[in-house]
Formats: sequence, C-alpha cells, structure tokens
Amino acid sequence: MVLRFLKTNQAYHFITIPLFVLILWFRAYIEPESFYFFEGEDQMLLFRPFAALIESSALVGNLLTIGMALILAFLILRLNTVYSFIRVRTFLPSNLFVLILSGLITIHSLHPVYFGTLFLLLAINRIFGAYEIKKPNSNAFDAGFLIGLGSLFYFNLIFYFPIVWIGFVLIRKNPEWRNFVLPIIGLSVPWLYGFSYYFFSDSLPELGQVIRQNFVTPNNFLQANINFQIYLGLLIFLTLLGSYFLVAQMDEKKVSTRKYFQIFFVVFLISIAILFLVPSVSQEILVIVAVPLTFLFANYLIFMRMQFWGNLFVYLLIAMVIYMQFT
Repeated sequence: MVLRFLKTNQAYHFITIPLFVLILWFRAYIEPESFYFFEGEDQMLLFRPFAALIESSALVGNLLTIGMALILAFLILRLNTVYSFIRVRTFLPSNLFVLILSGLITIHSLHPVYFGTLFLLLAINRIFGAYEIKKPNSNAFDAGFLIGLGSLFYFNLIFYFPIVWIGFVLIRKNPEWRNFVLPIIGLSVPWLYGFSYYFFSDSLPELGQVIRQNFVTPNNFLQANINFQIYLGLLIFLTLLGSYFLVAQMDEKKVSTRKYFQIFFVVFLISIAILFLVPSVSQEILVIVAVPLTFLFANYLIFMRMQFWGNLFVYLLIAMVIYMQFT
C-alpha cells in the first residue's frame, strides 16, 4: 500500500523523494515559466540577485526552486529526527510536504517565499533547541536573526516574528527578559545592514516603496480558480481531520511533543491571519502553511487505527496533485 511505502524509514527515500519532485514538477523544466510578480515583490534586498537570474533564465530559476523544495523537505525530516515529536522515525513528513507543494503549480517557479520558509524552519529549530537548556540566549538571538534575515528575501516573513516570543513562552517554564530582548536585537541586525546599504547607496526611498508594495498591493488568487479551490478544499478537509485526531490524543503525548505541536499551531494561525490581513499575500503563503500541515497529516496517518482510510486519503491527495499538473 502506498501509505506503508511513504512512511517507512528507509534510505531509498533520499532517491525517491527527488524522483517524486522531478516527476510531479515536470512542467517546471519542460515548459519553464517565471512567477508573475507584482511590482516590488521580487525586489527585497537579498532576493534581487535571484530576480535577475530569473529574468535571464526561467529554467535555471525553476531548477533552483526544485532544489529549495528538496532542502525544505529534508529539513522537515531532520526536525522530526532530532526532536521526535511524532515519536517514530519516518520519511512520511518529507513525502507529504513535497506532495502538498506539488499541487501548487504556480509556485513551482522561484519565489522569495521558499527562502522565507527556509529561514523560518531554521528559526523553529533554534526555538525547539531551547527546550530544557539552562541559558538559551544564543537560541533566542539566532531565532530573531533568522527571521530578520529571511524577511530580506520575503518581506512578509517579518510578521512571523511573534512566533519567537510565543515559542519561548511555550518552551520555557520561566522565560527570562533576555528571551524577549535578544530576539529583537537579532531581528534588527540584518535590517540594520539593509538600511545601511540603502542609505549609503542613497536609495532609502526605494526601500520604503518596496516595503509598501509588499504590504498593500492587492492580490486575489482564488478568483476564477476552481481547480485550486477544490485542491484547497481537500487540504482543509484533511486539516480538520488531523486537528480533531491530534486534540483527541494530546493527553497521551509527551510534554515536549505538545509544546512543539502548539508552536506549529501558532505558525498556522499567523499564516491564516497574514492571508486575511495583508492584501499582497497570495497562494505563496501555502508553502509556509505546508510545514505545520505536513506534521499534522503525518501524525494522523501514522497513528490512526484504520489504515484503509489513511490509504484512501493519500490516494485522494495524490490523485488531486496529478490532476493539478494538467489543468
């Protein structure tokens, strides 16, 4: 059965996961197209060189996107391996992550959100690493710094900064004032260098314009997109099932596991809030949303008793992803 294959902990997944991506993302390199950016979306300071790369070659940009997706998939695997909040060694989270992304056809082109997701995962790793450490000062600074650095690629990542404070409240029994001040300092350092660059190049107004465009530009991505609405509906359905199952078994989980899932839940809530409150945000935010959903779905599919339903849901997800490739 496909679910049994996806959740094994065998080394061959290091080959099969890239193969899945190459097969399901075939349009990215057979018919390469660049993402249709609104003005300013691709002009954050650290993403500029990649924007220039995309202009010269959409294919190279799309291949880089495939590489970024694989890096994110294996970072997700590492999180579960190190912190064991699903309690079993499995490649299922990585397989589910690439499956979810495979249905987001328009985001198979290079977008700043991939870099934002990378730095968010690294920041979450530092937050998780603060659990039961006597002096997590470096963790607090690093988490803020990584969010700040990622926001110079994908501006909207800056709205995820509260996850650092909330994470330390959840992770630490008695958080200290340093756990709240050091992340602010860490967040400020990359932006200080960014402001310095624009100041000494006499282009501060340009920075203000780019920030404004990345916040207020309207972007209605659901309008007249029936196939994507159906795919999104399937993800919402699986989210509700996984959430109900997780809440039902929460008392059985270790304290640390509960805290890790709570942090992922906050990431999910912030993502939904950003989607509704920031006009410029579109379906690219689903790349970030896919991270908590991956662990939520994996927990449901691994521990559910009736594997028939698990296999059915996986088949539905795979069928919908394949359908999305030809629409």
